[in-house]
Amino acid sequence: MSVQTGRVPRWGLVDVVAGLLGFVLLSALVQALVRMPALATQPQLRWALEQIVAGWLPLVAVVLIACFWRGRRSLAADFGLRFQPVDLAIGLLAGLVLRASAVGIAELTRAVSGTPSTPYGGGVGADPLWFALTAVVAASIVTPVVEELYFRGLVLRSLQQAVLGTGTGTEERAPDRHRLAAVVAVIGSSLLFVVFHLDGVPETAAAVSRLITLFIVGLVLGCLAVLTRRLGPSIVTHMVFNLSVAVIDIVTSATSAPSAPILG
Repeated sequence: MSVQTGRVPRWGLVDVVAGLLGFVLLSALVQALVRMPALATQPQLRWALEQIVAGWLPLVAVVLIACFWRGRRSLAADFGLRFQPVDLAIGLLAGLVLRASAVGIAELTRAVSGTPSTPYGGGVGADPLWFALTAVVAASIVTPVVEELYFRGLVLRSLQQAVLGTGTGTEERAPDRHRLAAVVAVIGSSLLFVVFHLDGVPETAAAVSRLITLFIVGLVLGCLAVLTRRLGPSIVTHMVFNLSVAVIDIVTSATSAPSAPILG
């Protein structure tokens, strides 16, 4: 479908709220379904319901509806879904720095709360193929694209538009208004990013550090989207940040596995 460059986008905060409501409703429905005894012995089906139906579906649906029904019919024109070669370098550096920061925040929170350290409990598990599907393909490739389209695409740009409005003041005030819109958009999208990942009221040091980390990650991803005006850097950063966990799991499993017998 061709890009309608002359079409004025009508998407905005209404679409953001629609995505939030869809997420809440589908999450409640899925939680009711996974409590059924028939699903108790079907962990893979439960994962598919929770990740695909409750996680990806409402965000993808609202972004596509906003773009193709209420926008320019181009994810690049509406939400900045564009990539440049430099995005790989930006994403790699930012993703690794964020992962190192996440480790530091976790340790600092643990020390402040007096929580004793515990051994790392991750790993590949008994099914490497399932690990590759969930930890690499789903968590490190699909999820970053879906979440960046919604949070740093639809949410961030809708907040910017809401602050800027139409016919805002004189040319002298325009730069200040644009800076205010950027700050509100980055902070607002970061807070909503944290809310979407809440599993309840945080009661442990690990849960608190996770929320702090999510907010910082949201701020960095939002700043990248605002500064570059495209989602390429934030998507690659998000991918590297998530993939680093899978890499740690793989290394942990390799180093803890028993030595193979030497043949010959």
